[in-house]
Order: sequence, then C-alpha cells, then structure tokens
Amino acid sequence: MTRMGGVSGFRSIAVRLRLVHTLSLLLLGVILAAVLAFGGMLAWNLRSGFNDYMAARDTERLEQFATLLAEHLQRSGGAEALRNGGIHLREVLDEFAQRQGLATRPPLAEPPPLAGPPPRADRPFLNGPPPTMGLPPGAPPGAPGPEGFGSRIGVYALDGRLLLGVPVDPNASGVLERPVQVQDNLVGWVRMRPIVLVPDAVEAAFLRRQYLGIAALAAALSALGLLAARWIAGRWVRPLIGIQDATARIARGDLAIRVATRRTDEIGDLIRDINSMAEGLERLESARRRWIAEISHELRTPLTVLRGELDALAEGIRPLNLAAVASLREEATRLGAMVDDLHLLAMADLNALPCYFMECDAVQIAQRAQRRFARRASALGISLEITTPAEGSVPVYWDSQRMEQVLTNLLDNSLCYTDAPGQIRLTIQRQDKRVSLLVEDSKPGVPATDLGRLFDPLYRSDAGRDRHRGGSGLGLAICAALVRAHLGRISAAASELGGLSILVEMPASAEPPR
Repeated sequence: MTRMGGVSGFRSIAVRLRLVHTLSLLLLGVILAAVLAFGGMLAWNLRSGFNDYMAARDTERLEQFATLLAEHLQRSGGAEALRNGGIHLREVLDEFAQRQGLATRPPLAEPPPLAGPPPRADRPFLNGPPPTMGLPPGAPPGAPGPEGFGSRIGVYALDGRLLLGVPVDPNASGVLERPVQVQDNLVGWVRMRPIVLVPDAVEAAFLRRQYLGIAALAAALSALGLLAARWIAGRWVRPLIGIQDATARIARGDLAIRVATRRTDEIGDLIRDINSMAEGLERLESARRRWIAEISHELRTPLTVLRGELDALAEGIRPLNLAAVASLREEATRLGAMVDDLHLLAMADLNALPCYFMECDAVQIAQRAQRRFARRASALGISLEITTPAEGSVPVYWDSQRMEQVLTNLLDNSLCYTDAPGQIRLTIQRQDKRVSLLVEDSKPGVPATDLGRLFDPLYRSDAGRDRHRGGSGLGLAICAALVRAHLGRISAAASELGGLSILVEMPASAEPPR
C-alpha cells in the first residue's frame, strides 16, 4: 500500500514538473532553432558575400591590370616588346599599386640575399610579389596578409606560352582570364588564380571577428530565450496549479472557493468557468438543503394533524363518525397530493418525466382549463377571461394532459392569490413556429425581488401570497418542469392588471429529438 501511494504521489509531482519543463524546453527549442537558423544564414551570407566581394574585386582589378599592361605595351612597341622582354612586370605592378592607392615596396639600400637563383629579367616576381601588394587599404607595409595580387598573375602569349608572372592553370576552378589588346589587336592573355585566405590574413581575421560576433549574439539571444521561456511557462502553469487546487477543494465540498484572475485569454476563460461552476454548485447545494428542510416541514403539518385526530379518536375525545373520517381523508388526500407533486419534480430533475406527444389544439386545452375554474372564479367574484387567435384554433404537437396541468396550476395559483373583485386573463398567441400562453391577474402583486424565485420548489413570497391562502408551494415549480420538458420557457413579471403575469413560450412542435 505504501509503495502504491508513493508511486502515485511521484507520478503526480512528475506530471506537474513535466508540464513546466515541457513548455520551457519547447519555447527554448523554438528560440534556439530560430537563433541558430538566423546565425547560420547570416554566417553563410557573410561568407558567400565576402567571397563574392573578393571575386568581384579580383575581376575588377584584373581588368584594370590588363588595361594598364596594354598601355605599357603600346608605349614600348606592342606585342614585340612583350615577346622580347621589353616589359618588366614589377614596373607594371608598382604603377598598378599606385593607381589602386596601395602601399608600394620601399627602396632597399642593398639587395637582400636570395635562397635560390636570381630572378630572370623578364620574370621579376617569380620568387614572390612585392611585400605589400594585395594588402587592403590602410594595412601597414610588412603586415601579414593573404597571397598577393602579383603572385597570382600570369601573362600568356597567344600560343599559350607563359611570358610574365607565375603559371596559372586555365582549367582550375575560379581562374580569371582577360585579353590584352593593343590598338584593337589581341596580343596575349592575362590570367589570375583565386585568392587563398590564410589563417592570419586580414580578410580571414575580419571573418573570424564577424563569426565571433554572431556567436556572441546567438548566445545572448539564447540566454534571453531561456529566461523568456521560463517566464512564459511559469505564467501558464501557475494558474493551472491554482485551478488544480480549486477543483480539488470543490471535489472535497468547499464550494465557496473562487480563483482570482485578470487574464483575458483561454486560461482566464477557464478560471471564470470554474468560478461559475462553483457558484452554481453552491446555489444548488443551498437549494437542496433548503428543499430538504422545507419538505420535512411541509410533510410534518398534515402528519401532525392526522396524528392529533387519531389520538383524539383513540382516547375517546372525539367520536368516530363520518365527519371524523372525512377530516382524516382530507388530510390524507392533501398529503398524497404533495407526495405526488414531489415525485413529479424528482422525475423531472432526472429527465425521466413521461410525456406523450400528439397532435392537439392549444385553444381547446386552454378552454378546458378555463371551464374547470369558471364556477369557482364566479363564486369568488373574479372574472376569468380567455383571448384566442382570430383563426379559432392553434394546432400544436404537445402532451395535452401535461400542458393542461400547466394551465390548471397557473389558474389555480391566480385564483388563490387574487383579491375580489378581481380579474384573470388568459391569452393565447402564435408567432411563426412558437406559441405563447400568458396568464395575468389583478392585485396583489409580487415584489420584484421575488419574481426570479417563484419557480423554486416550496418557495412562497412573503408579501400577499403566503401559506395561509392555500397551496403547497410546488405548483409553479411543477409548471416550470413541465414547460422545460416541452423545450419551452416560463417567466414571471409584473402584470398590467396590478398583479402577476406569467408567460409560457413553447415551440409548436415540442417533441424533443431522440
């Protein structure tokens, strides 16, 4: 038993924690996915854009270099100067560097020692470019950098021979090639292989700084996302915990519990629905307790009368004659009628009230109820009128006996609580597919504060319509139950005649769907 309780408690805690963590991880996962996708796309675009920028810069520079080389050839004798070594690549690169605004190599006091053979006159940069060629603007001479511009250039003759610079494979990926033309005559080709970034190059350092910035931004956004996910998850889960506690207390019978909220979302709607449910259950519980107390009180009165009369007969205080038997029978009949009414209300609450629907006439139902009370009303000095539609009949699909019982209870209630001389008016109207039955009487009226409770079982108004004027207090409650069984509505209001007005609105075909 202890083990089962421990497992159950553990599962309960695990479910609560799992909801918080699930929401937090879900939100955090979405945020991380968005941050990583954004960072990855930004890094890819940066890398791709940087490569495109380097390629576009190389293409532009190569075209400018080919134009400058053509100018040198035109001044030096054209294609013949290119073939005979009359053009020095270093001079062209120095002038190109000056035009580009790049730093040029400072003059050396003495030539530096070379590890290999000296360069040929027509190959001045085969052993390397000028130390500052290819550095971006503003880079100091001698600073580490990528492969230089001059170290990637090769000038080729029309027959494919390398004349100046370094060998460049025309079939390699990313190789650029531009023609060299002198006076509209093609004299050669200049080729350049793509730049290769080295780890300590300025361009590579620039990319590293951008990547580090993206990573730092992603980390900051992830931390903020974690805090936001935790806050949002807590904001969602805390009211659910309050709802869980409230529903547990309601299940234990604490119907006065209410959950405070200012939320306007679905969780707020759920809290308000739970509060409404608790309020309704509290009203029902109060009504149930009041009804039990009132039923016991109502049954005690006829039972006390019966017991008193029986005791009087048994002790010889009252003779056993027909008058005594009639009195006993009257009390027993009143008690039986009350029990029957209580049973009818109980069946209605269980949705088990038997109704037998058939085609009938609402006018005939009303006329039968009127005829039943015509003599009694006349004897009390109360006029009983009925108003029907001009066509004379209102076909309906009702349980005629149940609806006649409704009108009987309403008319009996009016006769019991209308002062003489008085007036009772029954009006029947049909509008489209609905039929209305209106019963109005003259004074005394009912206080406005009591109108909403007239259809509660065993309820009596304190003013003008009290117990001493007859009735068990169940007639209007039975009317409400029968009207609900016919899918209708019943309401009470002040009458134009000075008393009470009760309106019954019914569908012409009141059989509930099966």
